[in-house]
Amino acid sequence: MLNKKILIVEDESIIAEDISDSLISLGYSITGMVYSGEEAIEYAAKFRPDLVLMDVNLQGEIDGITAAAEIRLRFQIPVVYLTAYADESTLWRVNATKPFGYIVKPFEEKNLHTTIQLALHRHQYDSLTNLPNRSLFRDRLSQILDKQKELPALIPVITLSLDKINRINSTLGHDIGDSVLCKFAERLSNCTKNINIVARLEAAEFAIVLEPVAEKHDAAKIAQNILDIVAQPMIVKGSELYLTASIGISLSPNDASDGDKLLKNAYTAMYSSQQRGGNNYQFYTAKVANTSIKRFTQETCLRNALKRSEFEVYYEPQIEIKTGKIIGAEALVRWNHPERGRVSPGEFIPMAEEMGLIAPLGEWVLETACRQTKAWQTQGLPPLRVAVNVSARQFEQKNLTERVRQILRETNLDPKCLELELTEGLILQDETAAVQTFTVWRDMGISIAIDDFGMGYSSLSYPKRFPFDAIKIDKSFIRDIADDRQNAAITIAIIQMAHCMNMSVIAEGVENESELAFLRDQECDEIQGYFFSKALPRAEFEALLKSDKCWELCWKKKEEAIFSSGFSN
Repeated sequence: MLNKKILIVEDESIIAEDISDSLISLGYSITGMVYSGEEAIEYAAKFRPDLVLMDVNLQGEIDGITAAAEIRLRFQIPVVYLTAYADESTLWRVNATKPFGYIVKPFEEKNLHTTIQLALHRHQYDSLTNLPNRSLFRDRLSQILDKQKELPALIPVITLSLDKINRINSTLGHDIGDSVLCKFAERLSNCTKNINIVARLEAAEFAIVLEPVAEKHDAAKIAQNILDIVAQPMIVKGSELYLTASIGISLSPNDASDGDKLLKNAYTAMYSSQQRGGNNYQFYTAKVANTSIKRFTQETCLRNALKRSEFEVYYEPQIEIKTGKIIGAEALVRWNHPERGRVSPGEFIPMAEEMGLIAPLGEWVLETACRQTKAWQTQGLPPLRVAVNVSARQFEQKNLTERVRQILRETNLDPKCLELELTEGLILQDETAAVQTFTVWRDMGISIAIDDFGMGYSSLSYPKRFPFDAIKIDKSFIRDIADDRQNAAITIAIIQMAHCMNMSVIAEGVENESELAFLRDQECDEIQGYFFSKALPRAEFEALLKSDKCWELCWKKKEEAIFSSGFSN
């Protein structure tokens, strides 16, 4: 680390010259010697030294501690203090600037040299993995690009993020997580001879500069090789772990010739890889960049959508087969974007989950639906049960039950008019906590439904172990049920099982007469779907309720369907 540029900030010229002579003899380069904090900041901005030796007491209006804080904040240059002061007040102020060293005068030359070397290493290398950090990586990348710019070859820059490292930290502990990162860093450093430099940028993100390649597919082969090596099992403190990674690749000079732009483009490609589920690599392209910008814009809009009242609750009717009347509605959120118009829930719901916004959004839907249901009751409309989905993020909140109780109290809605829907995957996360929460809800009078039953990790033991009031059959089993023998068999089994356990059954996604006829014949309790009505905005659903619409679903003949009015959707 010799030949590094050092800026000396010392108000006594004799001491500054002695330090300069010592450092030059040790192989360092002196950027300058200045005597005030103001000059130190000016020199740091102009010459960008590798390290600053800073006295605490200086000429001028600001002292060395204030100047050091400014230099660290603006230029990320490491500072080592040289001072005769060692009182607690000074040390407290110094520590607040996150110094890279502190030497009390007088000092020996070898101590100064050792402190500088340690400071430079700490500034340029990651303390956990001992890999180069972002600062050193950028310097090396710049040097590599300058050296190779006249060659016709491509220089691949790779960013890599370990998928789901937080799951290891939360499940096995951060000690195991840190051990994984260290082992992974070692594995990554030795995975191929084509690597020029490997660095740890932050957390579970790494960067690589490969040796020049002739073609793009050469970089692709190396990236796939890295993924294969990452996927090999890792034994950490007795635990066998399997890792995957998301990789982004940018190429110089095709994608950029500047190091920072190449790194940014590789990040963009890496995020595209993550959006595709991880465990793959993506090259930077203009399309990837546009998609990334679009998603960033959408995320910003989504964060502001609640504040700007852009969300709206729609209500999908739930009809009782026995009476043909609307006895409930599922509350579904819709996003009315001011420029794009209606945004598909399939687009913004996963985004909200990823961004951690699904919990406040879900709470808003719950409060809005409860308030509106009570308003309809106040108007004298028929009694209605409103069903609201509870997301996994909401369920993880420790105050969820209290918030539900508070919303019911504030809206004055009878708990018997509220049904909370949960998916099977949510229940799997913590079955003990789920049982406790469901029991409290049941005691409050709230109905509980298991949504999308039959999908994911279905277990016939769930209805026995958990206090459900209703089972909702996923629409994928209802589709073409009259002709699909497997779907028919599954649906019949679910209905019979639920009825034996005193649970009602709601079929989702009913779209035609044959599906309706099948469900009626199997004594399904309730149905919802486009055959009756799509989800409607508040005003339209209210009009439907006021019409007192009643479908005659218990036909005398299975072949005909007679409606009591001409209402159709």
